[in-house]
Amino acid sequence: MIQAWKRIQLRMATLLGATLALAMAASPVQAQAADDPALLSRIEEMERELAALKAQVAETPATPGSLEQVQSATVPSRPESLSRRLTLPDSPLSGSRLLIAGYADAGMTISDKESVGGINFIAGTFNPALFFQYGDWLLFESEAEIEIAETGETGFTLEYSQLDLLLHDNATLVIGKFLSPVGQFQERLHPSWINRLADAPAGFGHGGVQPGAEAGVQLRGGVPLGRSRLNYALAVGNGPRLDPMGEVMTEGFGRDDNRNKAISGRIGFLPLPYVELGASFLRAKVEGATGEAGEIESGGLAIASGVEGANGPVLPAVRYSLWGVDGAYTRGPWDVRFEYLRGVRNAIPIEDEEMESLPRLRKEAWYGQIAYRLSGLTQHRILQNFEPAIRYGRYQVRGLDKLAEETAERRLDFGLNYWFAPAVVLHSAVQLRKFTARHEDEVNKDTRLLLQLAYGF
Repeated sequence: MIQAWKRIQLRMATLLGATLALAMAASPVQAQAADDPALLSRIEEMERELAALKAQVAETPATPGSLEQVQSATVPSRPESLSRRLTLPDSPLSGSRLLIAGYADAGMTISDKESVGGINFIAGTFNPALFFQYGDWLLFESEAEIEIAETGETGFTLEYSQLDLLLHDNATLVIGKFLSPVGQFQERLHPSWINRLADAPAGFGHGGVQPGAEAGVQLRGGVPLGRSRLNYALAVGNGPRLDPMGEVMTEGFGRDDNRNKAISGRIGFLPLPYVELGASFLRAKVEGATGEAGEIESGGLAIASGVEGANGPVLPAVRYSLWGVDGAYTRGPWDVRFEYLRGVRNAIPIEDEEMESLPRLRKEAWYGQIAYRLSGLTQHRILQNFEPAIRYGRYQVRGLDKLAEETAERRLDFGLNYWFAPAVVLHSAVQLRKFTARHEDEVNKDTRLLLQLAYGF
């Protein structure tokens, strides 16, 4: 049909050209036509053909091969993502591009224990992310988290804010606050629409053993190894700190509280495009919290160091080390993952007979997860969007009794997801929790129903 339309266009152009030529020489032609009946007849025939072609064009319907389709093949169309991806106007920043992305979620939890809340509606979180790219060598990316706390207050957290220098196809230099490369969940899976269940595994969310973020510099990239691939990340940053209880905090601090820098990283090996095995590590030193009181609690006892700091007494710096392994199989409808992390903070000695030293702190977390999209079994327009998921994990804490009572647990999730669109999902899950370090007179079991609607944009 397109070829036929092109032939019509060519014929029209020929006839129009001939008509124009005749018009330009109207007087001579008319005089000659009066004496030459054959020429006059030819002109009348060309006028009839031109009129017929005009009528044919007017009656031609808009088909995939019509003029509208021909024009759309040559004129760039408005991209669907124009509202999210913009090219900045001519200015000193000419050549920059902007992408607006992020995710949001909301839901509810129903617990069988009134003491832990019963029915709760969760306002969820809103995580907008901005990406500015300049040319093909500089990228700025940042994500904020806005959420409603249990008290009703609005919390704002800068998840990451970093500059990426694209040095080479196999190397990118990252500067700023970035998600920790240790493990997989925090860096790759924590957005609610990517996570296969409604919350993080035990010990892998905020305040767990897995580091959340780091402020510093990072070199990362990937290297092909034949049909396989090796990816890497190596970071140097300010490192973790201790909270007043003696817990290690790893949320990406903008200032170091000692002269030691934390070194962390991960190496991943992909023998096949859908199989990845990884190993992670972190090494740093932590010091005691500073403040007017300069006290740290351990097992219900208040202790303090005899070393005086600018803002009060502080504890001596000790080693904190973390290592872990992870694996993933993501092929077709399957999403299978495993992750293990173990962190150890050395004991903190106190050179005061009236004070008690902080014992060695050990934290250990792991989980295994399987999710399967039913599109691998059926093409039914409704059933293919369901995705059963199951996850079992455990978080153990030794060395801080109060922390162990609050967080140590075994957790089993049975989930069923429904995907309305590739980035819109309804999570539903039955969660069985067993708190392993609580006293018999405390609530040590909890069964919950979790519902969450998540949207990635």
